[in-house]
Amino acid sequence: MPGTLPPMDKPHGRESVRAALIEAGARLFAERGPSSVSVREVAREAGVNHGLVHRHFGSKDGLLQAVMTRLSGEVAESIGPVGSSESLADLLMNTFGATRDGTHWRILARSILDGVPVRELQEDFPVVRRMLEAAQRGTRATLSPEALVTLMLSVGLGLLLFEPYLMEATDQDEERWQATRMELAQLALQASQSDAQAGTAQSSKK
Repeated sequence: MPGTLPPMDKPHGRESVRAALIEAGARLFAERGPSSVSVREVAREAGVNHGLVHRHFGSKDGLLQAVMTRLSGEVAESIGPVGSSESLADLLMNTFGATRDGTHWRILARSILDGVPVRELQEDFPVVRRMLEAAQRGTRATLSPEALVTLMLSVGLGLLLFEPYLMEATDQDEERWQATRMELAQLALQASQSDAQAGTAQSSKK
């Protein structure tokens, strides 16, 4: 059966089984959404007995939370250690460049549409917290740190999650779409930098 690991590749041992289930869950949840994926399907994809999902995670919800914790941790690790002078612009570029084809964000979007409370998906938001801290380090005259980070994330997530629709609706081929992404990225970075500069100039007049 396509997508099923052959018997010789079946994971053995607690950590191997957990890792296989998390990887399988991530693939299936991103493709179809958690509500459309059964525990048996995840287990079959991972090459293990479905009872192991309950043994290691308690339920499908427990597995979903483990998947999101793993993925958010991977994004945080991929963008590097926390720096006292890291900029919001750099964090945004690194964050969306480190998202394994958007798996984390796609599962998040599908789960929210299914009515799953965000706090049941993630208990901590390390990447967004770093963005807020970076925004707070600069003086923001026109936008609060919360508003600026929300705006930047909305642009990035919109492009990531609605890429097929946006490309088709605006009649862009792959080459043109990549150019559009770069234009919008530069515009977003300029907006964040201009906001910081405006705040600095206003503070210097006081």
